[in-house]
Amino acid sequence: LIDSWNAMTERHGQGQTDISGRLKIVAPVALGQLHLADTMLQFQSTYPKVSIDWQLEDEPIRFAETGCDCWIKVGTVPDDSLIVRPLAHVERLVVAAASLASQHIVKTPSDLERVPFAALDPFDGARIMLQSKTSKVQHIGPEVAVSTNNIFALYRAALMGTGAAVLPLWFVGDDLKAGRLVDILPGWRAPTLTINIAYLPGRHQPIRLKKFVDHLYEGIAGLPGFVAAKGNSHER
Repeated sequence: LIDSWNAMTERHGQGQTDISGRLKIVAPVALGQLHLADTMLQFQSTYPKVSIDWQLEDEPIRFAETGCDCWIKVGTVPDDSLIVRPLAHVERLVVAAASLASQHIVKTPSDLERVPFAALDPFDGARIMLQSKTSKVQHIGPEVAVSTNNIFALYRAALMGTGAAVLPLWFVGDDLKAGRLVDILPGWRAPTLTINIAYLPGRHQPIRLKKFVDHLYEGIAGLPGFVAAKGNSHER
């Protein structure tokens, strides 16, 4: 009833200064600490009467128990009761510290099986799929020196030369430009990952949530390493 009342008062408001209330948003840790945090803060600055509870979580959540308004997740959203829309697709590549790359001759994906790896669970693990620019697919099973479920730990392992790693371009773009990391197998990429946004269906969605989703689409489209999702059609 309260949600319905708030939605009605927002619809009959005089403008963006009347958009108010609370938004609880769950976002992935790395994205939520970096690019998406700036996008969220810009939104709050535009709509200062909206208070935002910004929670960072990589593991699946129970949407109803969490009490959030929307959930931003990398990969599949395991909840058929939610409306799920793709925000963007993320390019990923195999990177390594220059010191490690200089120790190995890598010309084909098979050559990577002689290179130690740091692996990110649950996306890749010990079995990595790579795709060429001509859509040729090859799976490799490299020696895994370190396995982790945290992208920051994975990044540090790659940076310190512990192992090569599959990392998103948006995360390592500056390191590639500075030469701290190298694209060890140009022309081959790991499968892209989709960033999705999920929320409850229903006609009583507050305007502040709709405004935030629109703002998120605009913000993420201009970020390096992201390919904006085409269209706004719902996905399951």
